[in-house]
Amino acid sequence: MNLINVLNTIRANATSTYQERIPEATRTNLEDIRYAMVDDDNVMVANEFMKSLLNKIVKTIVHTKMFNNPLKSLKKGKKPLGDTIEEIYTNFLKGTTPDKVGATLLQRHLPDTKAVYHRMNYQHQYAITVDRRTLSKAFASYENLETYVNSIIGALYNSAELDEFINMKQLIKSALEKGAMKVVPITNPLESEANAKDFIKAIKTVSGYMEFPSKEWNGYLTAQSTDTLPIETFTKKNEQILIIDTATNVSVAVDVLASAFNMSVVEFNDTRKIIVDEIADGVHACLVDEAFFQVYDDFFAITDFYNGKGVYTNYYLNVDQTLAYSILVNAVAFKVEATE
Repeated sequence: MNLINVLNTIRANATSTYQERIPEATRTNLEDIRYAMVDDDNVMVANEFMKSLLNKIVKTIVHTKMFNNPLKSLKKGKKPLGDTIEEIYTNFLKGTTPDKVGATLLQRHLPDTKAVYHRMNYQHQYAITVDRRTLSKAFASYENLETYVNSIIGALYNSAELDEFINMKQLIKSALEKGAMKVVPITNPLESEANAKDFIKAIKTVSGYMEFPSKEWNGYLTAQSTDTLPIETFTKKNEQILIIDTATNVSVAVDVLASAFNMSVVEFNDTRKIIVDEIADGVHACLVDEAFFQVYDDFFAITDFYNGKGVYTNYYLNVDQTLAYSILVNAVAFKVEATE
């Protein structure tokens, strides 16, 4: 992280008061910036600096020692206007013999359209206190400042990122518990080479079947009780995502798995395979449509409150999300059968 660039980027986008009181950063004037930051008349300037650092600069510049949610690529981004996401799927139509006499011209042919709604269901706040005395000491050198900035950023963003990862894995567990995923029984691929080969064969087989319209690979019927008509759908190879736990990924032949998706190992690892620490009891992998995770960011922002008596500022990272899974797409878990 180039802190001189960070300081000057903040200054360039700051208020006129900030620009008047905080000089442009160079290699030799960090002490001048420190004095300006901790000046009793510049409390709001110091708050503006920290808020800009946490809320704007962090997302684009700071990358060191940041935890990244492995499942993040499956999120659907920011939620569009409105509080509810409507997910719609219209089933395949049944063909009929042509009506040559026009007897059915006035008959209605209503499509079998399924609709599922997802609302914002998660709100969390992460708080951290920045003491002006500590901030003053951090400006002793660029090295000290970088260490301090990374500690503040890491505490806030890493915590939110870890919770998001845990919540997305919990969606898989919830989907399994509620019948929203098909379960393919397997033998433990960690116990023998033969089992590992059978595991790969099971994934390749299901992946191939998913390319064709079928009612077999989604849990629509078992995930809800109001509709008795199944969904017939398909998932192309380039829309299939394999989520696999670390131990299993190490044990199986990745090159063979990659070939099932008609990709090189590098392409497969970069786009279609996501490694996690663990999934759920007995589950070694999941093969899902990329639309399975219906995760949206509703609100993500830093707010602050300055305590004049304590001479510190509390910063709050606010995270509101919609955390859901789809029952309208293919989703399969490969699970070891329980033995008594």
